[in-house]
Amino acid sequence: MAATENSKPEAARLRSIPGDPLCQNILPLVHWVEAEEQSGSDGCPPCGLATIAPWYRSLLAKKGYADLAAKVQSLADGEHEPSEVASVLDEIKDAVKDDEDVERELLLYDCMMQKYEEEES
Repeated sequence: MAATENSKPEAARLRSIPGDPLCQNILPLVHWVEAEEQSGSDGCPPCGLATIAPWYRSLLAKKGYADLAAKVQSLADGEHEPSEVASVLDEIKDAVKDDEDVERELLLYDCMMQKYEEEES
C-alpha cells in the first residue's frame, strides 16, 4: 500500500469520512485492489469485494437506486476480475455523490474492508 500512497495522482483521490478517525485516507477500490495485488500480502481482494458488494446492492435497493443495485447484481451473476468489480463499485459511488448519506455509507463499507485488511496485516 505504501507505493500507492506515494503516487501523487492516486493520493489526490483518497477520501475520508468526516468525523470518523478510522475512516481517513480511503483508497478508491480499484487502487486498493492494485495495491493488494502488488504487495503480495495475504489479503484477498476478491473476498473483500464479495463481502461488500451485497452491502452495496442492499443499500442501493433500499434507497431507491434500483438501476445501480441491478448493476451490482449483474457482477454477482458472472465472473469478473477484482479490478473490474472495484471499478464498477467506484463508479457507483460517483453516481450517488449528490446523496451524501448513501455516499457516506458506501465509503464506510470501503473503509471497513480496507482498514480490516490493515489490521490483519
